[in-house]
This record gives sequence, C-alpha cells and structure tokens, in this order.
Amino acid sequence: MYADILVLELFTAPVLVLLLGRNRRIVEALSVASSLLAAVLSLLYAVFTEQSQLIGLPLYNDPLSKLMLCVVNVLGFLIVVYSLGYMGRDPGYTRYYSLILLFVASMSLLVLSTDIVILYLSWELVGVCSALLISFWWEKPEARRAGLKAFTVTRIGDIGLIIAIAMMLTTLKTTHIPAVLLSFSSLGSQVQAVALLLVLAAIGKSAQFPLFVWLPDAMEGPTSVSALIHAATMVKAGVYLLSRFYPLISSSEAALSAITWISITTVLLSALSALGASDVKKVLAYSTINHLGLMFLALGLGAWTAAQLHLVSHSLFKALLFLCAGLIIHESGTRDLDKVWGLWSSGLRITGVAFLIGSLSLAGVPPLPGYFSKELILTALGNRFMGSWGEVLVFIVSFLSTLYIFRLYFRLFTGCCGARRAREKELSMLLPILALALLTLGGYFLLVAASSLLGVEPELSEVNPTAVLGVVAGMLLSYSVWVKMRGEPIRRAVLPLARIADRGFYVDALYTLVASRIMGSLSSLSVKLQRGIPSVNTLWLMGLFLILLTVILGVT
Repeated sequence: MYADILVLELFTAPVLVLLLGRNRRIVEALSVASSLLAAVLSLLYAVFTEQSQLIGLPLYNDPLSKLMLCVVNVLGFLIVVYSLGYMGRDPGYTRYYSLILLFVASMSLLVLSTDIVILYLSWELVGVCSALLISFWWEKPEARRAGLKAFTVTRIGDIGLIIAIAMMLTTLKTTHIPAVLLSFSSLGSQVQAVALLLVLAAIGKSAQFPLFVWLPDAMEGPTSVSALIHAATMVKAGVYLLSRFYPLISSSEAALSAITWISITTVLLSALSALGASDVKKVLAYSTINHLGLMFLALGLGAWTAAQLHLVSHSLFKALLFLCAGLIIHESGTRDLDKVWGLWSSGLRITGVAFLIGSLSLAGVPPLPGYFSKELILTALGNRFMGSWGEVLVFIVSFLSTLYIFRLYFRLFTGCCGARRAREKELSMLLPILALALLTLGGYFLLVAASSLLGVEPELSEVNPTAVLGVVAGMLLSYSVWVKMRGEPIRRAVLPLARIADRGFYVDALYTLVASRIMGSLSSLSVKLQRGIPSVNTLWLMGLFLILLTVILGVT
C-alpha cells in the first residue's frame, strides 16, 4: 500500500504544480507536502513488510529497493525544502518544481519496478529529467550545452541497456526481473554479453571512465539540482542497476574484471581531476565520480554490501557538501576558487562547520559514516591485490581523496576577508544543511540500521592502518600547502599538470575530435553521393537496403 501510494502521489504532484503554477506559494507548499509524504511513506515501507502493486504490476519490497527508496525520498524532501530559499527569486519556479518532483518520482519507480520494461522507461525518464534540470537556465549557452551533453553521452550506455533487455526478452520470454534472475542461466553463452552490456549502461549513468565527461559540465544547473543528481537520483541509478542484476553480472568473470579495472582507473583519474579543478562544484563533481568508482569497485570485488553502505554514507555527505556549496555560491556570487576564500571570517560559520563534517566523512575520518563504508571497500581492495601493490593502491586512494577535499575546504574557509560580509539568513537553506550535518554525525547508526535492513551483520569496526595513514598524510599535506602556503615552487611547477587534470585529461577533447572527424567524413560522403554518378549512387542505396534487410531478418 505504501509504495503504490508513494508512486501515484509523486507522479500526480508535477501535474498539480503545472495546473496551479500561477501561485508561487501554493506550488512551493504542494512540492514540500508531496516530498514530505513520499519521505514518510518510504520510511514506513522500509519498516513494514508488505507486497505492493501499481496498476496490477507488482513492486519490489526487498531490502535493496527499500534502502534506495529511503535515500531518494528523504534526501529529495530536504532538497525541496532547500530550494525554497535557493530558488526563491527564480521566475521559472513552476518548471523547476514540476521537474524536481518528476525526477524523484521516476527514480522511485525505477528502484521499485519488478518489470524490466518499466525499469527501462523509468531509467530513460530519469535521464530526460536530469538533462532538462541541468539546462534549466537555458538562456545560458553553457547550460544548454551541458544538458545536451549529459543526454547524449548517457545514451551510449542506454544503448547497452536496451540491447541487454532485448536479448533477455528474446531468450527468456519474460519481463519479470525476479524470473530473469532465477533463469538467466538459460541465456547460455549470451550471459557474458548481457552482463557486459549492463555494465556499459551503468558506466554511462554513473559517469565512470570513459563516459564520465558529462558530469563535471552538469554543474551548470542549479546547485540544488546538482545535490539531487549526485546524492539521490541519476548517478546512483547505475549502481542500483548493477546491484539489482548482480547475480547475473557476478556469473561473468569478464564483467567483474571489467568493473574492477574501470573503477580503479576512474577512482585515480577523478581524484587527480578534483585536485586540479578550480571550480567549487567541479571539485565536488569529480569527487562524486571518485566515490561512485569506489562503489563500482566494491561490486567488482564481490563486496555487494559494502557498495550499498557506501552509497548511503556518500549520499549523506555529498548532499551536505553540495547544499553548503549552494549557500556559498548564493552569498558570494561565484564558484571560482580563485575568487572566493576566507568564508569563515566573512561570517559563514554554520556552513563552515557543516562543510567540515562532510569533508571529514568523505575523507574517511572516524567515527563518521564515510570512514566505515570506505574501510570495507579498501579492505576488499587490499585483499584482492595482496602484497605491496594492494597496500600502495589503498594508500593512494585514501591519500588523494583526503587531499582534494581538504584543498577545497582550506581554500574556501581559511584566510581573511576573501568575500563580502555574508549572512546565513535563509532558514529554508540552513535547516536542511543542519539536518544533513546531524545525519552525517550519526551516520554510524544509520549504517547499522542499513546493515540490519539488508540482513547482514554490521562489520564496521575493522581498521585498515594503510588507509588511515593515507588520510593523515593527505590532511597534513593539504594543511601545509593551502594553509601554511609551503612548497610554492613545487605548486608552480605542477601547475601545467593541474590544468591538464582540470580538463579531465582531455578525454572530452578527444571525443570532440573523433566526433568531428566522423561527422566530417559522413558529410563528405554525403556530398559525393549527391554529386556522383546516378548509377553508382543507386548501387550504394541498394547495398544499404540489403544490409538493413539482412539485419531485420536476422533479428526476427
């Protein structure tokens, strides 16, 4: 009952917002009420065992869906409340709230659906809402390009998903996901191909290498949208997909190996990119890619529970960091790290404390939740790569993540008078920040509750000395470089490397070059066909028709 009411009211709310769009107060009240009801229903659904149906379609009531549903809707509610202040003067409030509610509704249906076709439709709707919200301020060319880029790049992964669904449907003759997971062995030799296609879909949605290029540019949207995308919806969909189909994926050694090596590459590249970024939101975007890489790594190493627990802890501290960043941008008017500093002395004391809590959790400092969930993954990594190589990897991952987040923190909050006198006057923005700070401080107990929900014994007390050493080294170096201002010659020497890292190691530029070359070749071929000999052109068209006919007959 709870889940079907939740989905129906969330999909109804955007329609009501559009109908009542002339009155701002009514739209805001309706959006808050709808998201609050969804959060309450999610928590009730997690506590009580029941079987729900939506228009005759059964919905999942297993621990994974319950956990994801709570993350999506509790954080969705806090972000909607935050939006009252952050978007308080924006004239496009009707479009904003209708898209936000539709975004949350689509993600909720995605994690609840037991039908693979409904899952795919929800998956695509999540992508559409994300692109529209990223390009919300469409009058800015950068926002339009970012929205189009997000939609285009994630389509590459979506092609993998739809092909995987077609293969499963053709062989297994069912769209019921539990039935697919029980009978996937009937796919025979196709299992590996389906598993790899699902991995491709997850890579696109969760911005992993090499399809990570869309997420840093997605920062052109409102910061509240960034918080929702990074903490609760879009990028978590890829992790959910792999987790949901994990029995199938784990049966393929090639898929697990691909996940492991892609995630290690992603973790290292994204950490270096975050270290070189000069945009506040881009640092946080690369850190999201970094921690999504850790979740993928956990799945590749067989640590399924660790991936889910890190998803919870990451959702808490990343929502907190983005909402703090939004308040900073709201007060300073810029996200350029070279133009904003000394925020503590400028008056943003509550924001400074909250940002520090989020940074400590991201770095993996005990007893915050990021420490416990990250330790589980790094321990699995050390066990997978036994010996010195494993220790080196654990140290580097821990060291770099601490270094880039405290570089950001020290550059924002230390120093004197880098911004005009700021006041934390918007209560609707402060309350969600305070709530998330408290949830992060008490995150250990949330992880224990999540472990209980997932039906596993919490193993959150192990200490990895190498990881702790990496955290300490990262904090000391960041303090020395960005507070004490030591090592200035070294900083100047590595500045060109920082610029390369800030550009995502030019992976995006490489894609642009390849795409332009391909489009140039196609345009040239088109011109030749139009100006060529008619009989030759006819033969080309007949050949193309025969190829298409062969493909169609082969599929059917």
